[in-house]
Amino acid sequence: MLLLLTMINPFTALSVVNTLSMATASRRREFAPLRPAGAQSAQVLRMPAWEAVLTCAVALPAAAVVCGSVLVPLSIALTGSAVPALTGGPLAALTGGALVLTAGTVTLAGLLALRSAAAAPRGPARAVP
Repeated sequence: MLLLLTMINPFTALSVVNTLSMATASRRREFAPLRPAGAQSAQVLRMPAWEAVLTCAVALPAAAVVCGSVLVPLSIALTGSAVPALTGGPLAALTGGALVLTAGTVTLAGLLALRSAAAAPRGPARAVP
């Protein structure tokens, strides 16, 4: 079981990093007007980082319910007990790792998106007639 988790977790982390990087990079045009409007780079980067934390706050309990629906029957079949044999340490490590991975990926991808040409300020704003 530990071998299976060891193989699944890096693949899942790679998928999450890839998805978040692409989603954040596609938001360059959304970040572009924030800089000329007076937002500092740190403020722009905090926005997607907090969005990632809130996403984790919703996704982790949902993932726990889905995993529980699979692990409880498996635990009953293997041990006869409905309580899966999981300790708090690995669960806390997975939770913390998910938070660090999502916030770090979105912040790094946002930093790279801010440095791109599409997010660079284009001069003073002009009034639209």
